[in-house]
Amino acid sequence: MNQQRRQNGVDTGGNTASRRRSGLQTFSSLKSIDFRLLWAGSIFDNLALWLQFITLSWMVWDLTESASLSGAAAGLRGLPTLVIGPWAGVIADRIDRRKLVIVLQIFLGVVAVFFASMVATGSAQVWHVFAYASVSAVCFAFIMPARQSLIANTVPPENMGNAFALSAMTVTVNRLAGGLLGGLIITTVGIQWNFFVEAGAYIATALLLIPMKTPYQQASTARFTSVLANFKDGFRYIWRDNRIILHLIVLGIILNMVFIPVPALLPPYASTVLGANASVGGYLLAAQGVGGITATVAIASLGFVIYKGKLGLICLVLGSAAVLVLAKSHWLALSIAMLIVLGLSQSTFIVSTQTLIQSMTPDTLRGRITSIYMLEFGLGPIAIVLIGLLMDLTTVSGALTIVAAVSLTLSLLFLVTFKQVRGLA
Repeated sequence: MNQQRRQNGVDTGGNTASRRRSGLQTFSSLKSIDFRLLWAGSIFDNLALWLQFITLSWMVWDLTESASLSGAAAGLRGLPTLVIGPWAGVIADRIDRRKLVIVLQIFLGVVAVFFASMVATGSAQVWHVFAYASVSAVCFAFIMPARQSLIANTVPPENMGNAFALSAMTVTVNRLAGGLLGGLIITTVGIQWNFFVEAGAYIATALLLIPMKTPYQQASTARFTSVLANFKDGFRYIWRDNRIILHLIVLGIILNMVFIPVPALLPPYASTVLGANASVGGYLLAAQGVGGITATVAIASLGFVIYKGKLGLICLVLGSAAVLVLAKSHWLALSIAMLIVLGLSQSTFIVSTQTLIQSMTPDTLRGRITSIYMLEFGLGPIAIVLIGLLMDLTTVSGALTIVAAVSLTLSLLFLVTFKQVRGLA
């Protein structure tokens, strides 16, 4: 097993196929024209994601004045991964990943134009919003394993960490840019134009991927066996052949059940704990985005200063501690500081873990392993509801304290017991 990890660029003893090079390497992966096209496409795709996230929430709120429905519309994107995620990974390993993403992006663009036209004519109702969100969510479940696999297919192994950091940067930057642009469009030219811009972003992504090539992709072997056998092979690899990936997936539960839900819970936190208005909630969300951008730029520029496995475990501890302090804070400056720490921890954990998993995974299984890892993405909306119910039963501060305390305890336990993860370089 160790020999296999060395061949894929990772060794639990600390040797890597690529030592961190001297000097800043912030945009080294962009020297590859293929990754450059994929990265540019990710900018547009994530812009579309955040525009939809913000616009659907606002639209449902405007139609119903229901906070729960508004949050459900935004959080729906992650739910299909719990059901169809592993099957989407099978598809990503059986057909051309690039073509799959192109076709789905064009389809999303067409659907977005159709929905924008309904909004413009005033015929869109609440169920139309949820139908549109559901279609987008299903497509997202198929796109993500293929897109994540394409990152490793467009750069050499020594640039994989840099490439994943730059890809994560497109998410954190658009969290800020999408929010600002979405709000500006809604207040100036009308909410329907957000969906037209979203459609344009999808089409731009597809156009950028058309000339892209995948020089580091291996020939598919999945199509030589049945779809059901492919499905089983993915889980078998994690359970029997490489249990360390299973450990990394377990760690991701904390990320998706505690860190990811925080942005959706900032409105009640800002109102009841800080006694602030909605504008302060925006500052808090921006603070988390600043932390995420800082982390991705630092990793892209300097690489991983310590072993990736140990770094990820430390980030879980720091992020959990930040949520715990946040729960007890009544001082805006301290809350902003803790959200910056949370953003740093969250993005660093995501980049380090994704790099490790992709480095240890054979390309012929990459779509399936990625989709299994991303199953946890569907836990975010569930966690938001559960934590929200806990807030209703107790208090906002009390609920966050309980969740953060459990998260911190588990993080410290994993830091001590997951020795193999700590040794992943």
